[in-house]
Amino acid sequence: MSLFFENGSGDGAAPPRPVPSRWIAALALAQLGLWLGLYAPLKTLLPLLADQLSGSGMGGKEGLLAAATLAGSLVALLANPIAGALSDHSRSRWGKRRPWILGGVLVAAFSILLLPQASTGLALLLLWASAKLGLNACMAALNGAVADRVPDGQQGRLWGWVGLAQPVGLVLGVGLSTVLLPQLQRAASAQAALLLLCCLPVLLVVKGQRPAAPPRPAPAAPLAAFGQRAFRGLWWSRFWLYLGWSMSTVYLLYFLEDRLGLPRAAALQAQTLLLGLYAAGTVASAALAGWASDRCGQRLVFVAAGTLGMAAAGSLLLISQALPLALAAATLLGVAYGVYIATHQALVLAHLPDPSHHARDLGVFNGANTAPMVLAPALAWLCVVHLGGYSTLFGVASLLIAASLLPLRALRR
Repeated sequence: MSLFFENGSGDGAAPPRPVPSRWIAALALAQLGLWLGLYAPLKTLLPLLADQLSGSGMGGKEGLLAAATLAGSLVALLANPIAGALSDHSRSRWGKRRPWILGGVLVAAFSILLLPQASTGLALLLLWASAKLGLNACMAALNGAVADRVPDGQQGRLWGWVGLAQPVGLVLGVGLSTVLLPQLQRAASAQAALLLLCCLPVLLVVKGQRPAAPPRPAPAAPLAAFGQRAFRGLWWSRFWLYLGWSMSTVYLLYFLEDRLGLPRAAALQAQTLLLGLYAAGTVASAALAGWASDRCGQRLVFVAAGTLGMAAAGSLLLISQALPLALAAATLLGVAYGVYIATHQALVLAHLPDPSHHARDLGVFNGANTAPMVLAPALAWLCVVHLGGYSTLFGVASLLIAASLLPLRALRR
């Protein structure tokens, strides 16, 4: 039985039909789990483990955290398009996407479970890289299924719900981990278990008919999608925005401690509150923005509004010297991000050039999400340690986010 495709419609043989609500719900829940796995360890386990292992000779806690983030991002940069291309060509009794989802989530959960067992900085890097490998293999297959199965008229709605699920997964993982800290193994176990549970509905509930002998995708250049001007513009737009966004979040816990002067316990609680407000803002805006963009068909207006709102939130952090202004910035960032992600991702899906290579092309596009995470730790470290501290960091981040609107001139309105 193929998980995602009903009556053979998932392989590009016919235009996709509208998907039922249960399909969207299961997909959003799986994305919630992925974001929990991608970001909850970054906000809790990795900073605390980097502090604990800071004597390993990798430049202190900031250097070790940056190195771990860099290692994971490099793996993700390669894993997503490769896994996507392989899932495009996969043929099995379980469908072409489902084995990659299951295998990826198992690798990721096991790696996260082992993170607290790292006794050296190198072990921490390798375990986080393994987790990112599994998470990105799963993500590539999920995104390929969306492109296969969801018609354009439902893309805003679907990505609105996914945009809502992303911060909820982050806050759920961070909040539960904070409750279980300082016992790192319990926190890691909770994150791994939640990741698995969130992906179960995709594997067990949403079912379809196995397609009847679909043709294999024809060979194509790995970066063929970059031949399309609109695809390139969307890629660079996402790259610059995520570079600024990633820079501003790398040292969130350290920002609360070192800039705002909060002790460790208070900083962990404040981080959970900040992420909760961010999630609430995204929840308030993502589904509504996706639905509205489906209705009016003008996605670029929403993308621009979300982008400018995120840049404004970074500016608030730039001048923040106390927790209340940081809380306001987190709320604005959540609202703006919800508007952005629900509509920008729908634009991306509308400009995929080749139906037979959906997952591969989305894997290539995912480089715009992961490549910034390769650069962001080093740039954030440079800003904080050598170029003036957190004010420089948030100033540069805000400018990069605002600049992400420029490549969108490649799209026709």
